[in-house]
Amino acid sequence: MKPKILLVDDDDGFRASLFTCLTLEGYSVIETSNGKEALKILLDKKIDILITDMLMPWMDGVKLSIEIGKMYPQLKTIGISGGGRLNDSESVRKMSKPFFSTFLKKPFEVNELLEKIIALEKSDGVS
Repeated sequence: MKPKILLVDDDDGFRASLFTCLTLEGYSVIETSNGKEALKILLDKKIDILITDMLMPWMDGVKLSIEIGKMYPQLKTIGISGGGRLNDSESVRKMSKPFFSTFLKKPFEVNELLEKIIALEKSDGVS
């Protein structure tokens, strides 16, 4: 059975595109535009993989992953970012490593995301 994914991104168009691609691949996806709503969803739903934008208003992806890590330390996470202060990919890797299972820099191909999800599926802790 494919994992249930929580997709968090404040860019409505980007989030909708990823939602469509992932659901066409057979994944069950819940989406939201912010970290605070993501925390509420996690209290009510069993989620296997979190995909979150790094730069969002109200609660960025790092803060979200820290909060989630306190509640669900085994939850697999994929951080994504389109730039801003995170343009240097080496510094992003260093910064995100403690908080995310893996990371993608926008723009990326959907196949790259699918490869990351499949790798997380095969790792311990994802049903």
